Amino acid sequence: MMMRNGKKVLVIGLVLLAGFASSASAVTKGMKKVVEDALDFSVRQSMSMFGEMKDQKGILPRTAKDGEMITCDSGWWTSGFYPGTLWYCYEYSNDPQVRAAAEEMTSRVEKQKYTTSNHDVGFIINCSFGNGYRLTRNEAYREVIETAAKSLSTRFHPVTGCTRSWNSKKWQFSVIIDNMMNLELFTVASSMTGDNSYYNKAKSHADRTMINHFRPDGSSFHVVSYDTITGKVLNQVTHQGVGDQSAWSRGQAWGLYGFTMMYRQTGKKEYLDHAIKIGKYIMNHPRLPKDKIPYWDFDAPDIPKADRDASAGAIMASAYVELSTYVEGELGKQFLAIGEQQIKSLASPAYRARKVGDNNHFIIKHCTGFMAKQYEIDAPLTYADYYFVEALLRYKNLLEGRPVVETITAFSENPDRSAWLSSLHRISYPLLANMAKGELRKNMPVESIAADMQKRREVTHLEALGRLITGISAWLELGPDSTIEGKLRARYIGLALKSITNGVDPESSDYLNFNNGRQPLVDAAFLAHGLLRARTQLWDKLDKTTQERVIKELKSSRVIKPSETNWLFFSAMVEAALKEFTGEWEYDRVKYACDRFEQWYKGDGWYGDGVEFHLDYYNSFVIHPMMAEVLGVMKKHQIEGAIPYELELERYARYAEQQERMISPEGTFPIVGRSLAYRFGAFHALSDVAYRKLLPERVKPAQVRCALTAIINRQTQAPGTFNPEGWLRVGFAGYQPHIGESYISTGSLYLCSAVFVALGLPESDEFWASPAADWTCKKGWAGVDLDVDKALKK
Repeated sequence: MMMRNGKKVLVIGLVLLAGFASSASAVTKGMKKVVEDALDFSVRQSMSMFGEMKDQKGILPRTAKDGEMITCDSGWWTSGFYPGTLWYCYEYSNDPQVRAAAEEMTSRVEKQKYTTSNHDVGFIINCSFGNGYRLTRNEAYREVIETAAKSLSTRFHPVTGCTRSWNSKKWQFSVIIDNMMNLELFTVASSMTGDNSYYNKAKSHADRTMINHFRPDGSSFHVVSYDTITGKVLNQVTHQGVGDQSAWSRGQAWGLYGFTMMYRQTGKKEYLDHAIKIGKYIMNHPRLPKDKIPYWDFDAPDIPKADRDASAGAIMASAYVELSTYVEGELGKQFLAIGEQQIKSLASPAYRARKVGDNNHFIIKHCTGFMAKQYEIDAPLTYADYYFVEALLRYKNLLEGRPVVETITAFSENPDRSAWLSSLHRISYPLLANMAKGELRKNMPVESIAADMQKRREVTHLEALGRLITGISAWLELGPDSTIEGKLRARYIGLALKSITNGVDPESSDYLNFNNGRQPLVDAAFLAHGLLRARTQLWDKLDKTTQERVIKELKSSRVIKPSETNWLFFSAMVEAALKEFTGEWEYDRVKYACDRFEQWYKGDGWYGDGVEFHLDYYNSFVIHPMMAEVLGVMKKHQIEGAIPYELELERYARYAEQQERMISPEGTFPIVGRSLAYRFGAFHALSDVAYRKLLPERVKPAQVRCALTAIINRQTQAPGTFNPEGWLRVGFAGYQPHIGESYISTGSLYLCSAVFVALGLPESDEFWASPAADWTCKKGWAGVDLDVDKALKK
């Protein structure tokens, strides 16, 4: 932000449980009405503001003085807050007019994505485009966020370990406490891109701030200046407060919020401990007023007549509500209680506009911008409105037992795993988030070159769910834990369970077709495969009624006769699942599939897809993965068919070895055969063999990981892969509609997720933990000496 007052980034959000409602039982009676009344008013007041702003092109609200609104252009550090407030109002109201207003005001700040002259790009873009992306999945918004993170990263200095705040001659390298807020943009960008360099910058900055910005009592300086040669601290001052040793209220609020957010985004306990320390300092301060809205500085000389800063109170309220969900016992209740009191105070006539249109259309009164320069004194401020509405929504979520904050947090300390998680999240979220609400049919587009689109619409939704579940199930089976990734899994397990429940409920708008036409057999099998892979986290967690319905639907697919191709294993997979879940099956279907495929084995790890040989990826899409699963169930029940289990595993490993050799040095693979629109799902077999720890000795797990990462990144990032709302589009490397055969539609494309099976290996496994390694083609084309490739003999 240039040289002036405080600032702050935003909470973007999307898939991770930011806070469990652990403190929900401590909520105060009567808060529901306070929150709903305040939200209703905030929507109306924010739209009255839009009435004033809509014809002032390129202009955004900032504050008011002497009864006149003061505006700013998009370059001013607060420009993103009003668009963000509108997005929050849309989240609450679901009013299309509010959304249109949010879209219009958000568009006014887009050019700031290129800003490299200050750190405010985090505030400006994350509040506006971040919330917009969270709520709409607009791919254009995603690009803006990624570009903004690149711009902000130019201000990171590796010697100081921080992102520079101001380009000021007064200090050599200034870092302000407000800058903690902009770190969220970095973590969001890491989640979106799988690029851990952003994540590492955020952690570095937070670590240095924790050490150098804070006094032993938990209070914070405003500005720390660093030596760019040595990285040592040169100055610790408080530019906007009473003095260098004072506790400027908004600075304390930025610190509380920033470290709470960093704990949510990284799972690092040090950040939680530091947020607690700051929270205690504020909560227990003897000069914190009874209504909990702080004076502009805790050390203001004219207390109790000193001006208040309602913006600091709003920031604190939002942070305290979230922090309360991370802290057990009495302290968590105390944090929630102070957040409640701040919300009630801000929602009262003492701080909130009395009627729509008052206070120059701002919601909150009595804020303090920059006391020393005597501007924005006892005035409304756009960021006070933003954090007030955010605090209300967080409290509402708490009341309703939902995650207090949802945010895109799909990264890992391991950069390759981070890239996989980022792609998994990007592909999975629109599908599961919609189906969990019973809105998949309503919102998922159906694209196909099929002549009979109605038939494709009747089957595409089971395709989407079944194929996605088979791909992410091994990862889900790792279960929830306290890590960032574990919380992400918890969120996805919940979404998957709700989606499956809706899919088999005849009363649901997303009730799936398991038996009308031929296609449902295919995707009943994929769903069954996924349920077998995630027996504990999915099947066992379904309620009894839903389990019975799943079984009924799987059995209903028996009316579909499979063709003499890979389809035989769709029938066999359904029966294997029924055997596991009910103890009964129609074994003849399983036996027939094994008998026929033993006749169709062509040698060197390859099966024919029927009598004929097809040079395509169906040995990977279906044949080997399903055969291995079915034969594993047979072995468990001491049944041996025409293909012994151990023999199939040997063939499977050989085929996977060949797959690894198909991956070019550039992360591409041959464009041959059918169903190329399934993209990196073509490496289902290689990923599954790695997951099963069946890789031949000469194929190291690290080279498989790195090769598959290269493919995933290349295809996911190809322009046109996703439509504007984040749904997959037909294509191989981008949008190529004619690469999809007539049997392919939007739901079919989610078989690409099959590559994610190896995410079922924990981060500590050799597959993820071993150093990066080149894969065979990359080594060979670089002139590295290689072993001879030898065929698998009978």
